[in-house]
Amino acid sequence: MGEGGGAADETGYRDNALVLDGSDDTDETDGDDGGDDGDGDGDGSLTPPPTSNCPAYGSDVYTPYPGSGPFPTGKVSTYPWRGPTTAYPNGMEDFSGYAALPLNVECGGTRTMRNYLDVTAGCLDAVPDAANAVGRVQGTSAGYFRTFALGYAPGETSHRVLWTDQGAEYRFFYATGATGNTGFKVFTRYRTEYDLYVASWRMDGVVQIQKKQCGEYTVLAKIATYGAPSPNAWHTIRFEAVGNRLELYLDNTLAITATDDTFSSGTAGIRIDSMNGALIDDWRVYAP
Repeated sequence: MGEGGGAADETGYRDNALVLDGSDDTDETDGDDGGDDGDGDGDGSLTPPPTSNCPAYGSDVYTPYPGSGPFPTGKVSTYPWRGPTTAYPNGMEDFSGYAALPLNVECGGTRTMRNYLDVTAGCLDAVPDAANAVGRVQGTSAGYFRTFALGYAPGETSHRVLWTDQGAEYRFFYATGATGNTGFKVFTRYRTEYDLYVASWRMDGVVQIQKKQCGEYTVLAKIATYGAPSPNAWHTIRFEAVGNRLELYLDNTLAITATDDTFSSGTAGIRIDSMNGALIDDWRVYAP
């Protein structure tokens, strides 16, 4: 009830096989931000692999693009974020499509409960916050939370959109959190758990943009002493990919940029580490 995408309800109706919660992520290592993957129990593989020098991936590798395609490809301005049967979330998940809060949106163990997003690790709930609804995240036993936007072209119900130029943004609020590599992150042009861009605002004050290609990380840009987001306040993290330019904005200020030509399309998503109970809102995928 109250689900904007219309294909599932709170009972966890699914049209695909159960995919287990992503509790098998690797621990982060210094400078690596390891674990920026999916749940390790994939839906199939993007065919062919997104880069010609990567090996063929098996069905155990997570991708938001199961099957062989063809996949609609274009800018977010051409293909706004929407479900396969309705327009929700209309480009932005502001948790307005749910009733009788609190309500579970989806967990890593109940994927396909919502057809416009994919939680691959942890759980996402819609909860009341003053007069508004917001999202509340719960990580796995290892502390990971991840979710991805699933977009569809009008009339398309099977193949998800590969967005080219895209921006991804969400607001977050936390009370307490661990130090170190934990923090708040955004994916753009995410193809598989081995092929993606990720931008991070970490609790040790590190801000960086990374590429993961064929399972190997490369730091594209990094500021080691930017400073951590403060507790008990709402913050905004935004990551844009336009052409070969990658830009990370923190609280509406350009923090760091990089250029890279590896990935031209994919989806957008959120990763949050060791911040159980953190709130998120106004998660949007937009045309930069």
